[in-house]
Amino acid sequence: MVETTKLNSTFAELGMDPAFIEQAGRLGLDTIADMMAVNLNTLKKHSAFTYLWYVNMLDLLKEHNLLKKFQDNQL
Repeated sequence: MVETTKLNSTFAELGMDPAFIEQAGRLGLDTIADMMAVNLNTLKKHSAFTYLWYVNMLDLLKEHNLLKKFQDNQL
């Protein structure tokens, strides 16, 4: 399980690319915890959403062993 501090760390603290961080901010996401709580259908409708960014988001969740939990939350 991921430490709570990791969930609440900003994307900058996690070493994410500045372009990812900027786009996440436009989507209203600042932490992994924000990602875990987001409604994917709503996120996809946001004007700042792109599938390239989404792939990077999934990679980040996978890196922190949260991809399965994210997928389960979306069902």
